[in-house]
Amino acid sequence: MRWFLFFVLAACVPAAPGPEAVADPIPYASPLMGTGGFAYFHGSAFPGACVPHGLVKVGPDTRGAKYGDLRFIHYSGYWAGDDTALGFSHLHLHGAGATDWGALIVQPVSSNDPNVLNRDTYMSRFSKRSELASPGSYEITLQKWSVKAELTASTHAAHHRYTFAENDPRNVVLDLSRALAPGKLTQQTITAVDANTLKGSFLLSGQMSDGFGGNRVFFEVRTLSPYSISQTSADGHVVLLSFGQSAVELLIGVSLVSPEGATANLNAEMPRFDFDAHRATAEDAWRSKLSRVKVFGGSEADRTTFYSALRLAFLMPTVISDVDGAYVYGGERGVMPAGEPMLSDFSLWDTYRTVHPLYALVDEEAARASVSSLLRMAAQGRGLPRWPMGTGESGTMVGAPSDIVIADAVLRGVPGVDAEAAWQQVSAEALGAPTRGSRASMGSYTTLGYVPVEESDRSVGITVEYAHADFALANLARKLGHQAEADTLTTRALGWRKLFDPAHKVLRARHLDGSLVAEPYSLTSWDHYAEANALQTTFMPFWDVAGFDTMFGSREAFLNELEAFFDAAPAEEAEALAQPTYELRYLPRNHYWPSNEPDIQAPFMFARAGRPDLTAKWSDWARDTYFSSAPDGVPGNDDGGTLGSWFVFAAAGLYPVPGSDLWIVGSPLFPKIELKLPAGTFTVEAQGVSTENIYVQSARLNGVALNKAEFTQSELVDGGKLVLVMGASPSSWGH
Repeated sequence: MRWFLFFVLAACVPAAPGPEAVADPIPYASPLMGTGGFAYFHGSAFPGACVPHGLVKVGPDTRGAKYGDLRFIHYSGYWAGDDTALGFSHLHLHGAGATDWGALIVQPVSSNDPNVLNRDTYMSRFSKRSELASPGSYEITLQKWSVKAELTASTHAAHHRYTFAENDPRNVVLDLSRALAPGKLTQQTITAVDANTLKGSFLLSGQMSDGFGGNRVFFEVRTLSPYSISQTSADGHVVLLSFGQSAVELLIGVSLVSPEGATANLNAEMPRFDFDAHRATAEDAWRSKLSRVKVFGGSEADRTTFYSALRLAFLMPTVISDVDGAYVYGGERGVMPAGEPMLSDFSLWDTYRTVHPLYALVDEEAARASVSSLLRMAAQGRGLPRWPMGTGESGTMVGAPSDIVIADAVLRGVPGVDAEAAWQQVSAEALGAPTRGSRASMGSYTTLGYVPVEESDRSVGITVEYAHADFALANLARKLGHQAEADTLTTRALGWRKLFDPAHKVLRARHLDGSLVAEPYSLTSWDHYAEANALQTTFMPFWDVAGFDTMFGSREAFLNELEAFFDAAPAEEAEALAQPTYELRYLPRNHYWPSNEPDIQAPFMFARAGRPDLTAKWSDWARDTYFSSAPDGVPGNDDGGTLGSWFVFAAAGLYPVPGSDLWIVGSPLFPKIELKLPAGTFTVEAQGVSTENIYVQSARLNGVALNKAEFTQSELVDGGKLVLVMGASPSSWGH
């Protein structure tokens, strides 16, 4: 009887509460993550006001006392260590390792000084304590002018609200004379339409856009109170708008198509002066995106890093079409179907690795728009791009990353993608002899299986990139029933193995005749590689684990070399951080280093090779070592969300094999994460996870035992649950 009473009482005891869910991601998403760092560890993140994928990214371009506006820490215009605002410009890249945009500058000033049109006069120190950055809005106080500046944005427009000290002159500089160096503005126009409206345009040629002739920008400015033009520069490219003692608010609409487009964009998105409503709308746009992933439990610091990193994934690519669907690309006009945006600003060499698989998982709209935009660019006869920026192709970086993005979307079942039409475009370039686009530089790759040193000074890096693209297209061809083409591409994707040098145990450049480049040979030089050294590039092809077994002689030998690659990293990191000067701490690392992309996936190679315990060990180390929500919390240029998305995947305990339908099981950071998929919710539950319990002991996928550390898209696309039992010691699971 006592046992019966015990069970009855036990049944009445409430179950222990589960981990608490994040109710609202907005307070956890800091726009300052990745805005600091230095040299090769500079995140280059954009901190200002914008909405997901917005063309308008309005925020301060800055300068500091120590480094001035040194270009390699000001690619986005802003560096967290600065304290001087050079003006608020409306167009920016995010996370890039090159300078462009940073134009259409406005700056409030409480002065009638005749020199106030000069940047050296109108720039102002700002109070760091006054800086408030939140998804969708940005605020600082300009100390020189005693002005509080508040900014918010929509896709094509910005709202500025300036609060001046009582009785101070209320003026705003509108500057079309400059952009982020080395960018140049030409063909500037400023026209006063009426007492509350100005229109204008300019052509901007920056570091990336100069190669295709620059980006033409049209804008319209509307003012809450009537203005007068009290000063104009000699060339007419800078004006001072004066407002007397009236309230100062500006609405600025932008178009890359036409003056009429700028007007229509502004009418559609900000038809009236209601700053608080515009800020709330921008915040809701971010909330909608960030809520696609819900975190349960975890520390406040980890939650903040997670949602700050997730925000980075949606800053680019950028909408370049107007609200009516009109766009310009490659000098030609087009019109998108209703409700479908045209995107550009794709950092594809980077983003194919993490950002686009993340879209395929939780943001089908961005995934579908990315594919349709890339195919439209190719359909204009210019071939698939590598790094389209604004209205043209910059040609930056190597390989054929568009192929991987497109194949990945189809293989992961992104709805609304015409798979056969996509195949016709990518296969025509990959299996043909294109003269334009990313495949135009294949050269001898199609016959030798590798790019010889005579054809490129980054021949090894290019070879591996083309091999990855061929792997992706082989998977796509196989899915669509094009078996002969799949066989050809599969064979070609193995050509990277020909570059293996057993003496050095790395991939090494070869000549046309097959001979290796001459000794002496450095394992740490970037010569022959693409933003990486021989060691880092060697471990890039994690789609071909069998190739590593063959090259190194056995699975055990491969794992030993991969482990040695990681074992050297903590000591190298500690040695760098012990350098006596700040600058010397942030030079490239020679072993595992997620700052540059060729080895970003390397921790997850262990799981593919049957050692998920080592994936847990090293992904946890990389998360903890390199990432935080702080300004220096991204270990290098974020490159359009690539590093932020890496952290999101590593924290979720999932990692993609780009260009396939595979997901690798890692080591979750949180006890529970929900991913909102188009057809349902997929949950990753890590039972017992903690800072010590990082190793998977057992796994069940949708109620069935999962005995290896990978599964396919079809097993999660309709929702479901992955349950991982975690422990403090490595187990035999997944071996």
